[in-house]
Amino acid sequence: MSEQQPPHGGKRKRITRRDLVRTAGLTGLIGIAAGGAGGYFAAPRGGASAAAGGGGTIKFGLVAPVTGPYSGDGQEMERGAKLAIEDINAAGGVLGREVELVVGDVGDQAPENFIQVAERLVSREKVAAASGGYTTTTSVEFPTYAEGGVPLFHTNTLQANSDYVAEHGITNIFQCCPTEPWYASGFLQLMTDWIDSGAWTPSSQTAAVIASNDSYSISIATVMMDGLKELGWDITMYEEVSVPYADWGPQLSKIRNDPPGLIFVTDYLAGDLASFAKQFATAPTPSLLYQQYGPSVPEYLELAGDAADGVIWSTTIGTLPDDIGTRFRERYLDAFGTEAGLSQSGAQYDILRMWAQAASRAGDPYDSDKVSAAMKGLTFRGVVGTYRFAEEDLTAIPYPDAVNDPSLGMPHLTYQIQQQEQVLISPEPYINGAFELPGWLR
Repeated sequence: MSEQQPPHGGKRKRITRRDLVRTAGLTGLIGIAAGGAGGYFAAPRGGASAAAGGGGTIKFGLVAPVTGPYSGDGQEMERGAKLAIEDINAAGGVLGREVELVVGDVGDQAPENFIQVAERLVSREKVAAASGGYTTTTSVEFPTYAEGGVPLFHTNTLQANSDYVAEHGITNIFQCCPTEPWYASGFLQLMTDWIDSGAWTPSSQTAAVIASNDSYSISIATVMMDGLKELGWDITMYEEVSVPYADWGPQLSKIRNDPPGLIFVTDYLAGDLASFAKQFATAPTPSLLYQQYGPSVPEYLELAGDAADGVIWSTTIGTLPDDIGTRFRERYLDAFGTEAGLSQSGAQYDILRMWAQAASRAGDPYDSDKVSAAMKGLTFRGVVGTYRFAEEDLTAIPYPDAVNDPSLGMPHLTYQIQQQEQVLISPEPYINGAFELPGWLR
């Protein structure tokens, strides 16, 4: 199927999650389109460059959980942002002005924390722009950035966030990674390919699906279950857990009493997933094990040890193992004395450099309209791949799920852990290894 209209031309109809499943693996679908609400948030208050101040440093805000249960990810975000600012300032800053990082800690990610951080960054710190790895599921903080004329760039991977931007006509909030339904639709195509090629023969066409009880995890689980049913599979177990979650005994007991061909876990907390892998490894069932996103955080391998071998996981945004990504990871190790994770550090590093380029083109880093317009016009190649935004919802377009050209989309990366190493098994041309049957299935 050929690629459809690029994001800067033509209209696209709204695609439902069911449509995503039905088109899994096809390369003609671009993003999620949505109607506008008349541009309610389109015009920022107080003038385009009221906060510019005429000189001095340019403040850039980082919204990150640097403390609390998600701090592993938060520290990755902050370190990636610091490396980017170091590079930007070493090259002369933005329009001759140095950039200063202002960190807003959202801790346990309660909605009120995001609201307070947004108000602080916009009203008190008067940042030129902000970025972060997470947002609220209800986008409750978005009006603060939209009305305040502060561009926000995030990698929350949530369809509801993209829909909110489109439905409210917001012009300055960018989702820098594809949305969560692609996790399921992308894996459905991969597992089908493995079955068709003989690389994997499921012990049965059954699956156990476990989600954390948040809309993000449930959305991925729902799309996956719908897709499996359309392929003729049965769902033998579906459960939701509250994170953090450490004792997987009840779920594993059910799995062992009725072993499925596939175990698909959409809880994304690294510690939770490492605990599951270790407890599963004590008495594995003849099931392929997929865990969503969490193994990208370095602590996962530290916690799971050799129980992680054979686990498959994916991320819709992650540092590539090519020359560009490898140089970044080497520099990260040199700077911080620890290995970079495979997602958030590279993403925040890219976002700041991409913003700096857009702000320079705009001629004023505090002119929200001009910076946002410059961002929409960019096709930016970073350490995690290519950023290009759909016009209606300002969300990164995924490759190969939505476009068949790696130079025009963000790669949806699928890894398998093999002998304690992260091996990228999809998509071409970025792979550095191939899928292998886990040891417990041989």
